[in-house]
Amino acid sequence: MSKLFSRVSLTAHNGSTDEYLCPGMPDTEEQIVDTDGYCDFIEDNPDAESVTVDVEHHLYGEGEVIVANEYEVAAFTGRGEKFLTQPDVHWQGSSEFSVYPPVIQTQKLVDNLGVI
Repeated sequence: MSKLFSRVSLTAHNGSTDEYLCPGMPDTEEQIVDTDGYCDFIEDNPDAESVTVDVEHHLYGEGEVIVANEYEVAAFTGRGEKFLTQPDVHWQGSSEFSVYPPVIQTQKLVDNLGVI
């Protein structure tokens, strides 16, 4: 079996960055905003007006594809950065999109409309 997982790179408009591995192949805002890595990043960057999300999709192993679970992803993370260069890890593609944290969107609306 091969395990599907992704490396997520986050970059805030203020230049802050972070990377983490997650199960599956998130490629939309809805799929990324509930991940622990994203929530931690937003908590550490409350002034982020936008976040660029770069996602690299990978398979580990050969055969039938199943989504890696959180424990497998934790084990992959524990193997360090060189894990992604191992011969059993195969790049499957990438995607990029931007996320606009809701708190910032709400604050901008309040500022622009003068509404409390």
